[in-house]
Amino acid sequence: MAFAIVADLPLGTYRGAGADGRPERIPSVARLHSALLCAAGFGPRAIEGDHDWLAVAGEDVAALRWLEENPPDSVHIPALEVNAGRVIAYRDDGTLKKPPKSSALTIKKLPKAPDAATAVDGRFVWIWNQDPPEPVRAALEQLCPDVPYLGTSESPVRLTAVTGDGFGATHDLNPEAGPFTAGGTGVGRPVAGRLAELSQAHRWAVGTPPTAAKDKYATDEHSRSAVPGRKAVETAWYTPRQGGPADAPWPQAITIPMDCPVPEYDRVAWAVAAHRALIKMIGPGAPAMITGAYPDGARRPANRIALHILGSGMPGRESRPSLLIMIPQHPDPADLEVLQQAVAALPSLRGPRGRTRTLDTAKIRVMDGSRFWSAPQPGTIRLWRTVPAAIPDTRGSRDTEWNFAHAALLSVGFVWKEHEDRLPKISGRGDAYYRGLAAAVSNAGVAVVHAKAVRTADIGRYVHKVNAHAVVRPYTAYLSLGSLAGPRTIAAIGQSRHLGGGLLVPFDVPEGTPVDEITVPTEGGA
Repeated sequence: MAFAIVADLPLGTYRGAGADGRPERIPSVARLHSALLCAAGFGPRAIEGDHDWLAVAGEDVAALRWLEENPPDSVHIPALEVNAGRVIAYRDDGTLKKPPKSSALTIKKLPKAPDAATAVDGRFVWIWNQDPPEPVRAALEQLCPDVPYLGTSESPVRLTAVTGDGFGATHDLNPEAGPFTAGGTGVGRPVAGRLAELSQAHRWAVGTPPTAAKDKYATDEHSRSAVPGRKAVETAWYTPRQGGPADAPWPQAITIPMDCPVPEYDRVAWAVAAHRALIKMIGPGAPAMITGAYPDGARRPANRIALHILGSGMPGRESRPSLLIMIPQHPDPADLEVLQQAVAALPSLRGPRGRTRTLDTAKIRVMDGSRFWSAPQPGTIRLWRTVPAAIPDTRGSRDTEWNFAHAALLSVGFVWKEHEDRLPKISGRGDAYYRGLAAAVSNAGVAVVHAKAVRTADIGRYVHKVNAHAVVRPYTAYLSLGSLAGPRTIAAIGQSRHLGGGLLVPFDVPEGTPVDEITVPTEGGA
């Protein structure tokens, strides 16, 4: 029988901050361990220790050390949505400051994001395949109800320890996984010595009080609350149970948070800057999958790595703007390793007009390209829009009726043309091939709802380089991808799809909405 600790969040939200102060997506095993230690040291099971302090009972110490030595074999992570906080409230810090040009002391105010939280649809479960020893199991069963909250006090929890089956694990512990494993989720876990580390931090915090001289108030005070160390915390990696990435043009997607958003009209330029930075980081001999420069006579795949900028308000994404790197199908393992090393060592980007963006490489996420976006809401139809504008891949057919809708169908075909289970192999060359491929895409259920030229003299906003046969006419399109892609697939279309252009961003409309009433949401804060 399996053993599990179940966390029910009655408010439907989880609030907790990571070591960097930003909201955590999920409660870690290290946080669970700390909460249980708090319950053991201050709850009804605590015993009398030295100097009239409360102490942890021996059986609870054994239970906490068992957690350090045995990470969960599986976890259940419910559907969730992270809100990093768009509102700032200020609270008294309890420390003093003396404003400039004033003799009066005031209380310092600290900013807090009251809406920073993770909305969860279900419960978190940590699962072990085997029951722990009986004394450990009994101690955990009695400690769990004494835990009032996980994270902040605004995140109450009902914690229970149970034995049984059917816990519905979503992720399994994978010792071979790491930061660049598609779909992998890093979970902080305590290791041997964490109990001692936290106990020592507590003794320092409540130890000998300062002398009267050291405890005097000052005109510019700072909080002296020490943050416990994390030397005895490491990351365990869990991978989804649903298997490897499904068939998609870019099966893996790497996201790296940025410190500032990038407006749509600058995204191609910033994608080019990121591309150049990666190539410079790698140096001579950078793989063709990354550079896009293939030797003469070498087969050129339909897709290579694509770099895009994600806005802070894109649907189904965390609110921080990010650099997105999309990995094509069947990359050479050596090429992929080179890319991963360069990405992990990329601290910042220098973009147009000499501006810089700092990359938070500690928050790198690798996601399944077929499950990148959030799922559509019931009763809605998923459509896609090009962000920013797309560029036709070719001049297309010379037929008089050829327009931007046909160009969009052809661009979709170029992305999916190597997926012969989705599109039939098209014979012919030139106009015949273009018409045949566009027709095959249409037969797969792809429908262009809207396609309209962008009137601009600044073509550089939408494309970096094009081939000699391309028509540099940016356009926007709203389309349905039919049976070619799932509703959560990440993709881009057009000549600039590898460097910042034509990213397909989802938006949902209620079923039955007339075409002429479809409105496209804008990005918030992008």
